[in-house]
Amino acid sequence: MSGETQVTAYLLHSRRYRDSSLIVDLFCRELGRVSCVARGALRPKSSLPVRHPFQALSVAFQGRGELPTLVRAEALQVPVALSGQRLYCGFYLNELLLKLTVRHDAHPSLFDVYAESLNSLADNSPLEPVLRRFEVRLLEELGLGLTLDHDHEGQPLYADQMYTYSIDAGPAPVTGVHTDALRGDTLLGLRSGEFANDAALREARTLMRKVIDYHLDGKPLHSRTLFR
Repeated sequence: MSGETQVTAYLLHSRRYRDSSLIVDLFCRELGRVSCVARGALRPKSSLPVRHPFQALSVAFQGRGELPTLVRAEALQVPVALSGQRLYCGFYLNELLLKLTVRHDAHPSLFDVYAESLNSLADNSPLEPVLRRFEVRLLEELGLGLTLDHDHEGQPLYADQMYTYSIDAGPAPVTGVHTDALRGDTLLGLRSGEFANDAALREARTLMRKVIDYHLDGKPLHSRTLFR
């Protein structure tokens, strides 16, 4: 990456670098996830507003290699105000982007979904549907989407049918007692983003945790510990 590049971004994470600088991980609409050095960002008179997550920024960086230098940053809005559990949910979204996306792989639609999800967290929308919708769209964008419209044999899903879910093969109808079975309306709810009841939300949460853990390949999600 050479020359100067200007993009719209959100700060996902930052860590101290030397005495007064930060290494910042940005999620950019035009470029995907980018890490760069914000030199002097910790100085009192710094013009780089990169200390607050959940804030849309216009940023410019330049330099070669994996760690360009952030040269300008301008806030496009005040940070989305999150507190309590909603703040933890915001950290969870950020960590999913950090752990599952690839650097310099642009996903403009996912960027928009992320911005919408932050606003939904801030306006007191029910938390669980917001998280499930984001997880489903994230996996779709990364080419890891769930099969949510037919079973492993290509048959339509039925709301009152019980299914097991294989990450490789998708849903399979079952009868009798299966400890990991879930109703078809849970899968249909994940597809539509609307859930019929609390039982469907619980099943959706369990399934999505299983799927995300599989794709994380052993990498822990530290934000989950905040919900305990």
